[in-house]
Amino acid sequence: MDSLMRSINRTHRCSKRYYNEKLNADGITGNQQIYIFQICRHPGISQEQLSQRIAVNKSNVTRQLCALEQNGFIRRQPSPEDKRVLQVFPTEKAEALYPKVLDIMRLWNSLLLEDFSENEKSLLLSMMQRVQEKALLLAEEEETR
Repeated sequence: MDSLMRSINRTHRCSKRYYNEKLNADGITGNQQIYIFQICRHPGISQEQLSQRIAVNKSNVTRQLCALEQNGFIRRQPSPEDKRVLQVFPTEKAEALYPKVLDIMRLWNSLLLEDFSENEKSLLLSMMQRVQEKALLLAEEEETR
């Protein structure tokens, strides 16, 4: 099973390199494209919710959000219901970049799966969803210990 995680990690690193190459000129990194994607899809998402949604620890989320805010892609403001909660909103700059991020994500997925039949694609995605769900469950259990 070592090869499963090695394959997942290597694919992830290649994805980040691809996103870096495609988005660097727009001022974001391969690590930040997922933030633009999630924040544009869920304007007003809290930092906590964002952390959970992308399965990244809170300090890394805060660090990436600071960079995105400094570069004019997002704005953060306290929630009207609970001033301790910071909500994250896309700026016009992020909204303008969002369609490109979507296109790049779709193209990358298409390139990765182009040699697969429709049945193979469906099976792979189904199995990877199961792996992801199990990983999230195990990570949550570990946090509560």
